[in-house]
Amino acid sequence: MEAVCKRKFEETTVSRDVASSGFISEEEWSAAVNNDPPSGWTDEDDDDHDVVSSGFISKEEWSTAVHNDPPSGWTDEDDDDHDVASSGFISKEEWSAAVHNDPPSGWTDEDDDDVVTDLEQELYRQIRESDGFDVDIRIPSSFLYVYKCANNDDYRDADIVGICARVGLHWYNFHKGSNLEFMHVDKYNSRLCALMTYHITAEAIDPANDLRFTFQTCATRTTCKNDEDLRILTEVCRIKPKIQGTGDILKRWNDEAIDDIYKGNLPEWISDDSLIPCSEQDQFYEVQESDIQEHNWLNLYTEIASYSLWEGDMRLESCVPVQIMKVIVETREAVESKEKLMAGNAIFYISFRVLNAPHGPPQDHRAIVRRTVDGIPGHVCLEFKCWLKDL
Repeated sequence: MEAVCKRKFEETTVSRDVASSGFISEEEWSAAVNNDPPSGWTDEDDDDHDVVSSGFISKEEWSTAVHNDPPSGWTDEDDDDHDVASSGFISKEEWSAAVHNDPPSGWTDEDDDDVVTDLEQELYRQIRESDGFDVDIRIPSSFLYVYKCANNDDYRDADIVGICARVGLHWYNFHKGSNLEFMHVDKYNSRLCALMTYHITAEAIDPANDLRFTFQTCATRTTCKNDEDLRILTEVCRIKPKIQGTGDILKRWNDEAIDDIYKGNLPEWISDDSLIPCSEQDQFYEVQESDIQEHNWLNLYTEIASYSLWEGDMRLESCVPVQIMKVIVETREAVESKEKLMAGNAIFYISFRVLNAPHGPPQDHRAIVRRTVDGIPGHVCLEFKCWLKDL
């Protein structure tokens, strides 16, 4: 009996100490110790009571969360909507439009594709009517980029685009017997699809009468595969037609038409033993100084060869001027010695000096340039390989 009274006394003392601390009333402590919930409180209410009594949430809010008791008029589908909308990043109306595909008033299902389709149709129209040259729009999903060259010395890919333009003009002169000179690039479109293709519109002038012409060429910088440093081929070289759709059109290359002699890796440098009299080795011709003066495209070939060696390290302007020391041309075409320069399929062995060498005094170089054609007007392929003579 004494032990029981002592236990009762100790429990009463602890209850009084806790209640007197101010954190909990004596009635609340008694309810907790003796598991004596308030009148009308059920077993399921225990957890609710603990959370509610914490003061972080009201009984009504807790009941809504536990018993999935949303506000009046709120549907089950609104739960996620409410979470996102209440975040403040998007209004309920905007979220509803996104989730339920509820476009703005007056918008039809067909309008989504029409926006892109209209742009695509306009792009294809411009490409079709101008053969790819006069394009002034771009679709983000396409690989076609449009550039206008306001500053003719400083635009994207200025060196290689300028080189391609000059190659195209050279080949136009070569076939037409004209002597137009390159002035500058007006605009170009580039298309990247494993290879880089340029549709270039440039200005050219006839020095004989100062007449100006708008020149167009489609040139591709292709993947190097024959031990060369740079490879360029053209598909059209023309004066811009006055009426769109009436000029020379682009045609695919016919690789089968190229002689196998001019396929595969570029040849090794020519040896002095090969330069015996032309009567015995008539595939070679040593170019004369007068030939170099007459055919200024030999300087173009040499400048491009120099650029192919230093591309990535310096601009084209740092690779010129060049001084041609010696040129040997090789061809299997049955033409007279001097006419070998004009053979469509030919290999040029060029010794030259870069006068504006970036690293010290003028440097002597060697270059091999191979020119091949497939018989289609406007088509020429040039392959360049260059190295320092002493290396």
